[in-house]
Amino acid sequence: MVISKLKVGDTVWSITRHKLGSTNIPTVSVHPVQIVEVNETSVVASWNHNKPKLFGLNSIKGWKKEKPVLIKGLFGSQRLATKAEIAQLNK
Repeated sequence: MVISKLKVGDTVWSITRHKLGSTNIPTVSVHPVQIVEVNETSVVASWNHNKPKLFGLNSIKGWKKEKPVLIKGLFGSQRLATKAEIAQLNK
């Protein structure tokens, strides 16, 4: 995501990779980010409906304009869908 493409009121999506609970099973979480204010080098945004705070260029890099598709795996884990899986879902 590039700052120049963001507008006040936009909702973008943050992707976070982490371990599932106290296990070694990897999973992915997707959280909404509501844009409140756009500056030249930073953005004030509300991440996951929390209080707005300042985000810099490094944080903004991982945001996506459209909500990513997640595929549920074993034991409750999730992963990002491949292009082929997304095409199959859209049929």
